[in-house]
Amino acid sequence: MKAKLLALVSLASLFVLNGCNGIGDKDTILARIDKEKVYQEDYALLMKNGETYKTTKGQFLYDKLYSKAALVTRALAEYPELAEEWKTHYADLDARVLMMVYQRYYVMECLMYSDAELRQFYDANRNLFPADSTGDFLMARGDVASYYYVSKNQERFDAYVKDTLKLKDPSEEEILKQKKSFADAYRRELRGTLSDHILEKAHIGIQEIPSVDAKTYYNKHQDEFMTVPGYELYHVQGDSAKLASLFAETPTLDQFKAAAYANSTNSKTAKDSGYVGHVKQNFALPYGIGMVEALASTLEGKQPGFVTEVLRAGNNFHRFYLAAQDPAKLKPYDRVESAIQNGVKDGMYFDIDSSTVLITLSGKPVFTEADLLRYNELYFRQRLNLRVHQRMVEMVAEAFAYAEIAKELKLNHSWEYRALYRYNRLEYLSNRYVEKKLFEQDVPEDTLKVFYEYVRNAIQSGYSYEQSKNLVRKIALFPENLYKHDYFMCYRLIYAGKTYEQSISEIYNRNVSDYTVAKTERFATEAYEKADVHLYDTGIAEFKPYKTADKLIARADSLYQAGKKSDAYYAYRDVMYAYPENDSLFERVAYEMAQVQGENEEFMDAEGEYYAFYTMWPNSVNAEKAMFSRGFMLNENLSWNDKALEVLEAFLQKYPNSELKESAQWLVDNIKSDGKLADDLMKKIEAEE
Repeated sequence: MKAKLLALVSLASLFVLNGCNGIGDKDTILARIDKEKVYQEDYALLMKNGETYKTTKGQFLYDKLYSKAALVTRALAEYPELAEEWKTHYADLDARVLMMVYQRYYVMECLMYSDAELRQFYDANRNLFPADSTGDFLMARGDVASYYYVSKNQERFDAYVKDTLKLKDPSEEEILKQKKSFADAYRRELRGTLSDHILEKAHIGIQEIPSVDAKTYYNKHQDEFMTVPGYELYHVQGDSAKLASLFAETPTLDQFKAAAYANSTNSKTAKDSGYVGHVKQNFALPYGIGMVEALASTLEGKQPGFVTEVLRAGNNFHRFYLAAQDPAKLKPYDRVESAIQNGVKDGMYFDIDSSTVLITLSGKPVFTEADLLRYNELYFRQRLNLRVHQRMVEMVAEAFAYAEIAKELKLNHSWEYRALYRYNRLEYLSNRYVEKKLFEQDVPEDTLKVFYEYVRNAIQSGYSYEQSKNLVRKIALFPENLYKHDYFMCYRLIYAGKTYEQSISEIYNRNVSDYTVAKTERFATEAYEKADVHLYDTGIAEFKPYKTADKLIARADSLYQAGKKSDAYYAYRDVMYAYPENDSLFERVAYEMAQVQGENEEFMDAEGEYYAFYTMWPNSVNAEKAMFSRGFMLNENLSWNDKALEVLEAFLQKYPNSELKESAQWLVDNIKSDGKLADDLMKKIEAEE
């Protein structure tokens, strides 16, 4: 690794802390967080996988390992069922981990030499591996393997340098460089031959899938051969505001037809009292109406006589009357026979019983169709046809094969395997803990259905309530303060023309990642502060996490006082996302963020922040100042005088006794005078000077 990376802890200095893990080298313990142990090899794995850090090593270890260990302890205490969940998850993952250990570490890095061989060469040739460059055998192992390979093939290397490269009297530096190139060429050769006959070597068999009869498939999967359902519809087209107020109550069909005849701007249907006809679900409508994206979800489950709200189609607005539902009907076999036969031939139609064995090991079943369907749902999430199905089977079989070879070489006892197991366990359990805390709480059914109505047109188009339920639960559990703050703050650009309810899914998608990260950091800090922490390397300064409310606020205030206003803004924002359920804390940081944006002359953002603040907390002691500040910025800094006039006049009406009344009134008068008051004032000042 590069010299600037912090040196690893010496193995010798921590020998007494080594823990035995059966066959293979011992691991060197760095820390114990409650019952969770973190090892030096866990750090080495991160470095080998390309992790870098600009922080201290102590903070890096906390961020990547110690914090997750603390969360795992808490996860298993609060949700003991996660222990079994992890076992089930890892049973699926194990073969892929062993495949990585074999391919990446044993073959491509170690060139199929054992650690014992390489370590012996490393110890005998320390001059080739300066401590200030790598600091440890594990980190230098790839280079060790390269030099060792050359030493085992010295005559070939000498010929390569002399005959292929035509180098005369190369320097020691050039020789070392070419040794790596020589070994890398062998790595590429290995990569090319790695998979040859791998299934045969591991005694893995892929079973032939039974053929499909077209008529049998038709009888078994009639739901795939139904006509498209549809509706009999009437509509009225026109201005959205006029349409919204067109009916005081749900009209009868005759009332709707009369309204369409008198008001619709679509001349093609108005003459026929708004009659659209029988149309198919999710198809474009005739008479110039076109696609109405929200129509299918709006009419789902509705009875004849239902009238929609205003729906948009292109640049036009409509309301529809549902005269009848046209249910789907089974197509006769003779109508679809040819298509099914072609579909079977092309692999689009196939039918495999869930008990069918797909993969065997030494003739014994190890993977069935039920396993593949479960894998696909959890990991691949592919739309299955026979070609995709076969490729998935081949991928799984290949992983099983490499896993068997790895186990024959006892790589399941290597430090890489142990470190990968621990890494995946920390990641899985810490992530599952956060998911359960944030998004897997109980929500009343009626609340879920309300949220489904808000978001049904924006998420997983065409999905039913039951199909969308898990996502709808997450959206319902997302904090209301974050929804409202983002909606009002971004009213001008992102959510213009949309109601709060119509914007919920977009707000969720924009903010859920930041919210999850902030909550994770908060939970980790809380868990770490309560944990029994033992750090065994005194040479690494312990990082003290600060993602709790009091420390976050103190840090944000300190940054603000030091003049680091942009940093302070994001520090206050951290509080907002980590503690959105704390209304008083959320209120405080929302105001601070608006103030900081204003002082930073980020006026477009600041006016949105002020608007969000006084809209959410109209009775706050700072609401008056926030409203005035927004009106002032709209006029003075952004020159949006119509909006400024609206805000300032509302301010005067709401706060008739405000100390800022005279200033607000002057701004109103100046706007109405088209800036004449300000010009006169400047002339007066100039004259006095």
